[in-house]
Amino acid sequence: MTCRSGKKLNQPDKMKRPAFTLIEMTVSISIIVLTAVLFIANYHSTNQQTDLTMTAQKVVADIHATQNNTLGLVKYNGLIPAGGWGIHFNTDELAYTIFADLNAPGELGNMEYDAFVEGQVAYGARVTDLPRNVVIDTIKTSGGFPNMVNLTFLPPDPQTNIYDGLATSSIVLIVIKNKQTNTCRTVSVNFLGLAEVLDTTSCP
Repeated sequence: MTCRSGKKLNQPDKMKRPAFTLIEMTVSISIIVLTAVLFIANYHSTNQQTDLTMTAQKVVADIHATQNNTLGLVKYNGLIPAGGWGIHFNTDELAYTIFADLNAPGELGNMEYDAFVEGQVAYGARVTDLPRNVVIDTIKTSGGFPNMVNLTFLPPDPQTNIYDGLATSSIVLIVIKNKQTNTCRTVSVNFLGLAEVLDTTSCP
């Protein structure tokens, strides 16, 4: 560009644009990666806790559903179970089962659970799988720490029986554990059939 006198005017210097140095870019990327890792770890931990809490609440809901089966005279394979309905828990299994107690009170095998006869889903039983990393860790009755327990409900009350394979009990504590986070929820059931999740997260 020239002026009227023919002299060339000085061109303005090009603006220097600031740029990231390699170190600055490395630090920025590291911060982003660290933030993402912390977020994902916290997200997974929260999901694990949610799975555990939801499982404990579902166990209580299924105990109530078992009681309702007895009260409603729900049939199994076309017949009303003579011993009512029950729910079976076992620390060696990754599921629990709502089953029909086909033996009447006083009969041999009443309050016991025969998976092949009383736990057929096609006839009306229901098997609930536990979420990944969630297990039935411990069962505690007044008689000790059995590996299984059957809760059966007899009409018309329904009368509650807590049977650990050897004797009946007045209460049972079912400890549900998340193996990955090592946290627990405890479901308590008493002889009146009251089921609740206790306000505790510590594992025994």
